[in-house]
Amino acid sequence: MDITYIKENGKDIAVISSDVPVITDAQSALDLAMTVKYETGAARLVLDKSLVCEDFFI
Repeated sequence: MDITYIKENGKDIAVISSDVPVITDAQSALDLAMTVKYETGAARLVLDKSLVCEDFFI
């Protein structure tokens, strides 16, 4: 997983990229959000839908 930090219109944004899904359940979503906040300080995340496991939406 790669985290790219950008600042757009005064907003801190973390762009997440990976070859495998990074969100598989509620705990992994929370872990991702807290990891991004800790590493970049950004509270906003952008990630492709392919990084979220289909079972997450059930």
